Amino acid sequence: MDFPDLRNRERSIRAAGEIMPIYEYECSACGNVFERVMKVGEEKPECPDCGADRPRRRVAAFRTNAWSSFLDRMEKRVSPEKFK
Repeated sequence: MDFPDLRNRERSIRAAGEIMPIYEYECSACGNVFERVMKVGEEKPECPDCGADRPRRRVAAFRTNAWSSFLDRMEKRVSPEKFK
């Protein structure tokens, strides 16, 4: 799987002037996987490779360390002696 450069993707979204979600689709006809920056409620796009309509929306993967950071902060409050 080819992962896009997230910094360029974020710049293109901000350049549009609005914050819009990125949706990932997979064409059921040809199997092409593609992304679209779309407004909420906008119609599903056609496949850019074969032109088939109604592609299947995929669950996009993301990565965050928010939960582990939260747990570390809480543990420091409860047991500060562990972090000396």
